[in-house]
Amino acid sequence: MSLVPRCAYCDTTVGDLIAVALVASGSGPGWTYLACRPCRIDERLVPLAAQPSASLGGVHRWPEAVPHELVARLADLGHAPHLRPVTDRLFPATAATTGRLTPDHRRELARTVVAAAVADLRAAAGSGRGEVT
Repeated sequence: MSLVPRCAYCDTTVGDLIAVALVASGSGPGWTYLACRPCRIDERLVPLAAQPSASLGGVHRWPEAVPHELVARLADLGHAPHLRPVTDRLFPATAATTGRLTPDHRRELARTVVAAAVADLRAAAGSGRGEVT
């Protein structure tokens, strides 16, 4: 039996496979789920290294506020650990914009945070290094 890394979504072994989720195991280190570039784009997957700090390693998808063309450019950055400060702001703010119990003034503030985070993602994708400028 060969232990060749495979994309968890399409089973390909070709291309740049990036960790997108980690499932802990009670008896060992667990499993890392990998995804190829096309699947990272199609599924809007956030690389594990770029997920919010509070994440437990589950699957995270770029929110709808991040346009598809930007998701494709972000997929070119690979692991992109420099995006973590942006996702630390983006994900909670996105949740606040859709929360039914979020007061209107906080929802508006959250929309501003989301727009700034998307602008930072655009800048990082434009630099090609995954760094937030």
